[in-house]
Amino acid sequence: MKAKVFTLICLVLLGTGLGFAQDKTAEKSIQQSEQVEHLLDGYSLNFTYLNGPTIHMEFYDGKAKYQWISGPSKGNGNKDIPYRSSKIGEDMYLINWHEVDKKDYRTIVFDFEKMTMHSSIIVGYENKPERTLKTVFKSGAVDHLKRGE
Repeated sequence: MKAKVFTLICLVLLGTGLGFAQDKTAEKSIQQSEQVEHLLDGYSLNFTYLNGPTIHMEFYDGKAKYQWISGPSKGNGNKDIPYRSSKIGEDMYLINWHEVDKKDYRTIVFDFEKMTMHSSIIVGYENKPERTLKTVFKSGAVDHLKRGE
């Protein structure tokens, strides 16, 4: 009976210790992801939304620029937008930026292994009559990928 109680106490203590170790690992991972990183500097690519429009993007010096190269917004774009990024998997990145002048907030996941992208965008969050608030959740294919040095 004493052996069973001793074993039970050891298992509880071991489990508690492992739980604290996992909490510290998760805490360290979260702290690292909160640091502003520019992991896509030097990258350029095109992506085409499943409904057809294509955007060309470039990342440089902690900034992004994009231009619509096909679709109804062709010719429109923006540049020198500070961006943040985080590596979330093998050849997979989460990026976001805030276009203060346009009142847009964009989040994109690029999966360069599968050559896909997924975006979530809040467009025109000031909700003015000439640019009403809407949210966009779209996916697309990546091509013409040039990786940073």
